[in-house]
Amino acid sequence: MLQSINDALKSGKLHDILLRRSELRYLNNIDCDLLEDVIQLLKPFDEATRHLSIHQAPTLHLVLPTKATLLQDTNRNSKRCHPYTPSLRSFLRKTLSGQEYEEVINTLAALTETAGTEERARSLEKKQGPPREAVPSPTEVHDFFSFCVEKQQQEGDSGGISESWGRQFVVEYMSDSKLTGFQSLLNFWHERSDGLVPVARRLLAIPATSTPSERSFSVAGRLIEERRSTLNPENVDELLFLHSNL
Repeated sequence: MLQSINDALKSGKLHDILLRRSELRYLNNIDCDLLEDVIQLLKPFDEATRHLSIHQAPTLHLVLPTKATLLQDTNRNSKRCHPYTPSLRSFLRKTLSGQEYEEVINTLAALTETAGTEERARSLEKKQGPPREAVPSPTEVHDFFSFCVEKQQQEGDSGGISESWGRQFVVEYMSDSKLTGFQSLLNFWHERSDGLVPVARRLLAIPATSTPSERSFSVAGRLIEERRSTLNPENVDELLFLHSNL
């Protein structure tokens, strides 16, 4: 909005419009230099918001680099807000404290083991039918993370001296020096087949902002109008899916 006002001021269009309306008084208190400074200050935030609001690519992994970039320098038009593929592992080691980095490792390990357990349970169910005891397969985010935390605490209480297989996966991934090439994030995980893939599939599906969901609601509002109020929910889902992916 400020950029459009500034452009209109420079081109003289705003002056002509206000002159015809006899409202030139609105230009008296505009500080053009201050307007330029505010625009330059907000540009990195605008760029970061645009990158975090796309809906056809993963965005969750961009949150921490974006925050660090904005905190580091808000006066530059930084393009480091979207480090899609250069490895973020070294960035995490440099940005987070030792305790925070260890929490990341432990959380990823817990998620890896949980996802691996559920993947094996689904595979076993396909072969042998439903098991007698259902493996925890939470459908809500709160229940899912509560299960991960509870399991991690149980392992800590049992005095687990040996590293869990989930932690081994994560530590090996974080320390692998071969994973530094410039590569599409989705292609990278599509080509992998280890225990971290189910976790990546779950986490990267989470959007960084609510903007994609809000866009879907807006499209649904235009789709379910007065003359189409009897659409089946399944048809609405399919039409929204086609609108987002075609």
